[in-house]
Amino acid sequence: MTVIIDPHLTGYTIPHIFQGLSYETGLLSDDPNYLNEHNTVLIQLLKNLGRGVLRIGGNSSDEIDWGGDDAGTDTLHKKLTKADIDRLAGFAKAINWPVLFGLNLANNNPAAAADEAAYVHNRLQGNFYAFQTGNEPDFFFANTHRPQNYKYRNYQKEWDNYYETVKGKIPGALFAGPDIMPFNLRWLGEFTKNEHQRVNLIDGHYYNNGPASNPQIGLQDVLRPHKDMAAYLQGMSVIAANHSLPYRISESNSIWGQGKPGVSNVFASALWALDFMWSIAENKGQGVNFHGGGIRFVYTPINAANGITTARPVYYAMLAFKDGAIGNKIVAPQVIDRDEQDNYSVHSSINRDKSTSITFINKELEKDFSFTVQLTQAAASMSISRLSAPSVTSDTGITFAGSTVNQDGTFAPATNEEYPIHQRTFTITIPAGSAAVVRVR
Repeated sequence: MTVIIDPHLTGYTIPHIFQGLSYETGLLSDDPNYLNEHNTVLIQLLKNLGRGVLRIGGNSSDEIDWGGDDAGTDTLHKKLTKADIDRLAGFAKAINWPVLFGLNLANNNPAAAADEAAYVHNRLQGNFYAFQTGNEPDFFFANTHRPQNYKYRNYQKEWDNYYETVKGKIPGALFAGPDIMPFNLRWLGEFTKNEHQRVNLIDGHYYNNGPASNPQIGLQDVLRPHKDMAAYLQGMSVIAANHSLPYRISESNSIWGQGKPGVSNVFASALWALDFMWSIAENKGQGVNFHGGGIRFVYTPINAANGITTARPVYYAMLAFKDGAIGNKIVAPQVIDRDEQDNYSVHSSINRDKSTSITFINKELEKDFSFTVQLTQAAASMSISRLSAPSVTSDTGITFAGSTVNQDGTFAPATNEEYPIHQRTFTITIPAGSAAVVRVR
């Protein structure tokens, strides 16, 4: 294939806070040592990614009540305490990421939410981003939080009540929403039309397929995008632009239902994640928060088990995206002679130093691809940082730029492939089941 790159046709600038992680609110009380300023390995892993957004929410945000100084006595239904928020504040300060924080809407207790919000807002200070109210409220009717006739108009009234109660106590509090299930553009559109002057971010979730319990789910369910993904991202982009707001995928991963072993925790998920991040960026999204946390989340980008914190495949995709995209201006590549049956992607951007970064992603299992890149002017050299593993089903041996993440969380790229060019064209081969970030100077 031939790829034409015209650096003059620049578009959207990818925000520095594009990448993010999403954790369950319950994790704050279930594992006090995880989101903790003393968890040096996790802190280093996040620092490797640069700036980002930390989201605290998930299903447990609507299952755990605010206790303040009282942790409660029921071990099955713990309360969120001031001590939990204190640890979160210390962690957020250590990584210097703003926090998107979910309030419990399921219990429909705006007074308690305002008390919680006041403490969170005061402790996070400069690391506070916004409050979310309700996790996937458009699914409340199905998970017993609300009756079967629960509709958007009911949510709207409840959200307004929460907003006014919290703002009455914390005038400077910022809000985001509606934190919807994947593909529900109707709720997103209604919410943004009604509340665009009250929020600083609109957001929704995305999972490529699921549930994980479905025995039919396999590698192809991450190696190819969901059939509705493109329309969903395009719709979010239009709704956001119409109201001059950013939009974000506030919770995402490969297979919903905590991820599927052999699919969500292997290298194929890294290729999916890298391509998905580019899809969001090319639809002018502010970013994405990959969901995860403890060992029960098969798809987690960073795993913690038996006191050991390790980087999983999706994390390596985040390293590659940082290298080839963060802070850059997108340039749409033109691919000539493409066979639409071939499963590969090409993305490009212009760096601040005027060099060009091109990301190639080959999601075929057995087919290599050779790309001839045409530039508008001669380049002096190129370097190649490859994202690779022994196979797409590997859960170990994953590398980016020839390196793995060290046990202490540090990451240092090895010597990249460096080649002189001194012309306007060059050719690169991307083996099956791999990706590469090419920087042309």
